[in-house]
Order: sequence, then structure tokens, then C-alpha cells
Amino acid sequence: MLNERNRLQNTFSHLLLSAMAVFVYILLLWLLSKPLTGELSLGKADEKGLLAALKHDSGNAAYHYLLGRYYQLSINSPDTSKAITHYRESIRQSPLQAGVWIDLSKAYRTNGQTAESEHSLERAVKLSPNNPDLMWEAGTYWLINNEQDKAVDAMKRYILLEPSRQNVVYDLCWRLQLGNSYILNNLLPDSYEYRSQYISYLISEHHPAEAEEAWNTIDINSLDKDLFIKYVNFLIASGLYDDAWTTWKQVTDKMEEVEQRDETSLVWDPGFELEMLNGGFGWTIRETEGVNVFIDYSIHMSGRRSIGVSFEGQHNPDITIVQQVIRTNPSSKYSLRGYVKTASLTTTNGIFLNVLGHNCSGLNKRSEVVTGTSFWKEIAIDFDTPADCRAIAVSIRREKSDKFDNKIEGTAWIDAITLKQQ
Repeated sequence: MLNERNRLQNTFSHLLLSAMAVFVYILLLWLLSKPLTGELSLGKADEKGLLAALKHDSGNAAYHYLLGRYYQLSINSPDTSKAITHYRESIRQSPLQAGVWIDLSKAYRTNGQTAESEHSLERAVKLSPNNPDLMWEAGTYWLINNEQDKAVDAMKRYILLEPSRQNVVYDLCWRLQLGNSYILNNLLPDSYEYRSQYISYLISEHHPAEAEEAWNTIDINSLDKDLFIKYVNFLIASGLYDDAWTTWKQVTDKMEEVEQRDETSLVWDPGFELEMLNGGFGWTIRETEGVNVFIDYSIHMSGRRSIGVSFEGQHNPDITIVQQVIRTNPSSKYSLRGYVKTASLTTTNGIFLNVLGHNCSGLNKRSEVVTGTSFWKEIAIDFDTPADCRAIAVSIRREKSDKFDNKIEGTAWIDAITLKQQ
């Protein structure tokens, strides 16, 4: 009898466990089927499908967000109020969604609810401060709505996150007339990387006064050669010769080798002894196919070296081999001297000195042409500067030949070029 009772108890226990297992299985199946059914309904990317998905899984914040997007962006029947309702519900269920806050801000803006739009945007910025797209969205929104300080803070964050997009920000700020001083003091990070890029932007947009203001904020000790030459070239091209010379002296005076330079001539580095900076008030070297320009330490008229040029004999180039811009006084007399040595330099079109007015007309003079083989030979030009001439360009040139035998070959050396006012 006892054994029968035990057997019945064991059978009941097994049945109870089986029933519980079936119940748990059905419960899990139901819970799992809710999002699955919702996702299947979501496959119908229309209002009906989204509502069906939400019906099966009302606690899914993503479905509310997608419905909000549907109502906001619908081409046929947009409904901003419904979009706001679903965005708010999505945020209620999951408040840390920066993207939902952004779209809610846009919906409020469309609906004319400015204060709510700005509040939502601020929440998005706090939740996702490292999102460059969001910083751009916030910055442009605040700029358009005259929230200048907030906008600049967002734009400053944007250029820190997207350094390659700096010029887009600078262009926008200039179009909105924020002012150069305001940009320097509030938008630009206080580092050479960003300030040098801003100077390059101002140069490209031809703003000399603003570029000078920006230049005065950078650390000269961090200056790179490319920006230095670009900036001085820009001032020279703008006719701001005195400003360009001040900057040139400010930087080059720190170069150790410049301390020994010859001050008796108006030519910077008359013997090609200093580093070739390739711009500014220094020598600029140009090369072309079949022509090689080089520094020669073994052949020189004075000092330690000269500049040489060799022609391969396969071309007929028209080339300015080296050139330098020099400040001058208007309506004044000057004397230009230099020395040229040649070795087997062919064609009648050899090497000569040339003087051109820089940003002024009426001055174009040349020396005699040197060709063949010759020892160091002086070539000279005496000239008067026009009344509007505040700078000249001195160069060593070779002109293209119109003769049948025009392929130039051989080598020439140039040294000791001096310019003095008479």
C-alpha cells in the first residue's frame, strides 16, 4: 500500500513538473514572439505596419521613434504633432537617445515651438558631445537664431572633431559677419595648428588686414617655413611691401646664418650663401624640363658657393632661373651688378640679368647676354624706377630662341649680385 502511494506521488510530481515546463515554454514563446511579430510588421514600412509593430511590442522605444520619423518625413501626409508625440514617448522609455532628441528638436522647430526646440537640441549636445554632425547641426541652428556664443562653442567643438573641415566653418562665420577679432578670440583653439590654418584661409580669401591680425596671435617659435613664405608672398603680392619686410626681418633675424649677411647691398643673399627659402624677399628658384638649377660649392666668385644652371641640350626653354623681389624708392636711380661664368653654353640666347617693375609698369631692362665659354664676367644694368614703383623683381633669365639651332646645352654659374641706389 505504501509503495502504491509513493508511486502515485512520483507520478503527480512528474506531471506537475511537465506542466510547469510547458507553461514556461509558452510564456517564453509569447515574450519572444512580441518583438518578432513587431519586426515582421515593421517590414511593412508604412503607418499601418509601424502601428502593428508597436501594438505587439508597445514598450519598444525604437518603434515610437520610427513612427515619429514616419509622421515627420511623410511626403503625402506629414503630421508634426504626431511625430512629436511619438518622439516624446520614445524618449520617455529611453531618455539617452541623442538622435531622438535631435529629431524632436527639428519637429518642434517645424511646429514653431522655438523654446522646446532649443531645449531638445541642448539635451542632444550634452548626450553626444563628440558627434561632429550634431555639433554642426547645433552650431548652424544657433547661428541662424542669433545665439552667437552658443553657436561658436559648438563650432569650436566641431573643428576640434573635424580639423579638415575648418575652412567650411570659417567661411560660414565670415558670411554671417561675426568679425575677425571675435573669431580669433572665441572660435579658434589657441594652438598653432588651427591659427595657421585660419591664416591660410584668410590668404586664400584675400583679407590682408585680417591675416595680419591673425598672424600677430601665433607663436613665431612654432612657425613652419611654408606658412611664413606663403604669408610674406601674400603681403608682397598685395603691395604691402613694408609690412612684408617687417615680417621677413622678424623671422629671418632669428636664423643663425643670416647674422653674417651682407648689409651693403639691397639684394638679399647676393652670393647665394644662405638657405634657399624660395620666396618672400629671398631667392626663388625655378626649374623646367631639361634645366637643372643647383648650388655649387666648388665654383664661386666670392664667399663659399654660387648658383649654377645646366642645360641638357634637348630643349629650348624660356626660363627665369632665379628671381628676387626687392623694395625700392620711386623715381630713383639704381645700379644692378652680377657675375656670370659659362662653360660650353650653346645658342645665341644665353644668360642675362633682368629687372622688372613689381606691381608697376614702365620698367623692363636687361643686361648683355652671356654665352659660350667665359671666365667670371660682370654684367650690369643701370635704371630709374618709375614714380609708382615701390619694388622690383631682379632675375637671371634665358629666353626661348627662334633660330633653327635653338637646343641649349652647357653650364653657367651666377654669383655676387648686388643692387645699390645711386
